[in-house]
Amino acid sequence: MTSKQPRYVRRYVVTVILLVLVSPFLIYGAHQSVESMCIAPEKWAPPVMQSRQNYDKFKDHFESNDLLLISWPGCTVDDPRLIEFEAAINGPRTTDFGETHESLFDRIVSGAGVVNSLTSPPLKLPRDEALERLEGSLVGQDLNDSCAVIILTDRGNELRKQSIEHALTVAEEVCQLPREDFRVTGPPVDGVAIDRASIHSVNLFGALSTIVAIGLCWICIRSWMLTGTILLAGLCGQGLVLSMVYYSGTPLDAVLIITPSLVFVLTISAGVHLVNYYYDELFASGAKTKTEADAAVRTGFSKGWQPCLLAAVTTAIGLGSLMVSQISPIAMFGLIASIGLLVTLGILLLILPGAMQLWPPKQILKFNQGNQKTASPRYFTRISNWMEKLATVLERHSATVFLSSIVLMVVSAYGLLSIRSSVDVPSLFPAGSQVLDHYEFNEDRMGPLIPVEVVIEFDPDCKKTFLQRLRIIDDIEKTIKNIDGYTGTMSAATFGPNPVEHKGFESILRKVVTNKKLKENRQAVLDSVYLSENDGVESWRISARVPALQKIDYGAALAKLKTTLKPELEKYKADGVHLNAYYTGIMPLIHTVQQLILQDLTWSFLTAFLLVAIVIVIIQRSLWTGLLSMLPNVFPIVVVFGLMGWLDIPLDIGAVMTASVALGIAIDDTLHFLAWFRREKTLNRTSEEAIHSALKHCGRAMIHTTFICGLGLMVFGFSDFIPTQRFAWMMLALLTTALIGDLLFLPAMLMQPFAKHLQFAKSGLYGKLSVTPPSLSTK
Repeated sequence: MTSKQPRYVRRYVVTVILLVLVSPFLIYGAHQSVESMCIAPEKWAPPVMQSRQNYDKFKDHFESNDLLLISWPGCTVDDPRLIEFEAAINGPRTTDFGETHESLFDRIVSGAGVVNSLTSPPLKLPRDEALERLEGSLVGQDLNDSCAVIILTDRGNELRKQSIEHALTVAEEVCQLPREDFRVTGPPVDGVAIDRASIHSVNLFGALSTIVAIGLCWICIRSWMLTGTILLAGLCGQGLVLSMVYYSGTPLDAVLIITPSLVFVLTISAGVHLVNYYYDELFASGAKTKTEADAAVRTGFSKGWQPCLLAAVTTAIGLGSLMVSQISPIAMFGLIASIGLLVTLGILLLILPGAMQLWPPKQILKFNQGNQKTASPRYFTRISNWMEKLATVLERHSATVFLSSIVLMVVSAYGLLSIRSSVDVPSLFPAGSQVLDHYEFNEDRMGPLIPVEVVIEFDPDCKKTFLQRLRIIDDIEKTIKNIDGYTGTMSAATFGPNPVEHKGFESILRKVVTNKKLKENRQAVLDSVYLSENDGVESWRISARVPALQKIDYGAALAKLKTTLKPELEKYKADGVHLNAYYTGIMPLIHTVQQLILQDLTWSFLTAFLLVAIVIVIIQRSLWTGLLSMLPNVFPIVVVFGLMGWLDIPLDIGAVMTASVALGIAIDDTLHFLAWFRREKTLNRTSEEAIHSALKHCGRAMIHTTFICGLGLMVFGFSDFIPTQRFAWMMLALLTTALIGDLLFLPAMLMQPFAKHLQFAKSGLYGKLSVTPPSLSTK
């Protein structure tokens, strides 16, 4: 046994021992990461964005939009259970998990309670008028249906799952109805549903993804011991990325939840490629004994580790490019996935060669000894023969395949002009889900549910009386209510007196008396959370609603609101009233995130393309050759995203990550193909001969890795969280299209006359690997 042979085994043993020692920390970190799972879509907008600053400012001055809207069949303004429920939530009580109502619930309002308040002294409004004032907010459009709205405290939103469950428990006790009769909507409910779907993804789809990847890995390499070794590295990668999430202090969410499985399938893919080099060397050398197999390990590993490492680096670049995203979960996804992949590949390179020496594939050794009936080797040679036939077909029709690919890219590229983004409620949950059912029930009865907040700030030097300011706010509120799509407006004017319609002395007297009463009750108005005073600046809040389930262009709706109010605010300047307005709420935040998604898709992909192109140019040592090599890798992104534009399928936070990730993964197969193509060219083979050899050698591994990555992630396509679901299906579509590009487009392009004059580096990364590629004999 030479000194080189046991080196791989020693590395294997030492690495496994180290992995055993660090495994408790990985297991603990992974467990804590899953336990602390929490997602807040309203916080996807970065703190530096004006919309996020407005949202935080509104939350400081008034209250959060972390509200629960609760209703049930038969809930009306005359339902006494609404008053009882309001009293029960406001009452002192300690929950089963040690919190009090005061710590969880900021306040609660109900249609029945507010109607009673408006029709009682001091306002004593007629009941019909009180109902009209609350239409679309706390009273349904039929002026009969009603609901209760609970505003959670910061602590209540932190414990949102427990807070919602406790609120429903109180509702059950008061209303004497089964829990399934209650319809609850609001951002905390959405967050809990996403968290639930994420945990389900970890427990079910994460496990299924692992099982699928393991099964496909064994099918590809037909060795349980080598499969187990690759599995060990992949599982370490899963534990590593989950623990990185925990130890970095970042909460796990539905965006990051797919990271462990992504790193796992990429590790399996790299392992299959590396084993492919080893198996080819076994066939080429005709190894029959363990000693000869050990030599094949050294030769195969020396050929394969550099392309595998380079492929991992380019994939990490694709993942790392997501760090330019302004949406924090996407940026963290890119950082953790890229680091996790490189570390896991390092583990794989340390242990896989040792496993190859410890457990050589006996079926291949028997096949080389003359046993032609061995099933596994015939499986390998069959795929290689198919690749030979494919190369022959391409040689005959290369121009047609190349031009067809270019035309498909051009047509698809036109669809990119129509691509749009969406992160509204229907884009987060599948049709028929409980969340959407509850939204549909409440919107049918109460009207639109997505809040939009307009805050009007009066200049500190404003001379208008309190009553005059209230009338200005009332006029602005009426303007908003007349804008198509905006309903359910509420402001301090909703709870104030009607305008004085009398003339002369009586009018003056009533105004003086009313203004005096309002000033005396100023604190009550401030407590109504529709007026706030900070540093001498009065901020008046006007709330409105837009639909949650209709396909609304939030950008256009927000622009229309601003355009309509601009002249309304300007007209008061002539009277010496200087008003400033800012717009916030869930809808403006959603619009900001929608804009960021399109920006991130563009910039992350351009960053990935630029960095990967630089790497390829350096490897090829030719700018033109490197850029041309990138064309088949742009092919799947242009085709799939262009098709989305043609079909009007919106981008979401899951889809935006796929372009850069797919580019990083797709380049792997291209690199392996070009490595063998270049080696053949350095041996003065024709382009056609080089392509025959490259397809024969790499085609099998390219197909295997595409199936492993695509099908391993596809199980997430059944997640209850649409962005995770769409990420999985888009990755499958992109990887499949990338395989078509590498098996058809790339070889066809290299056969064209202009490509035959390309200069390929004869030294450098692959220079020392210029050996005659092995051929798989069918014997």
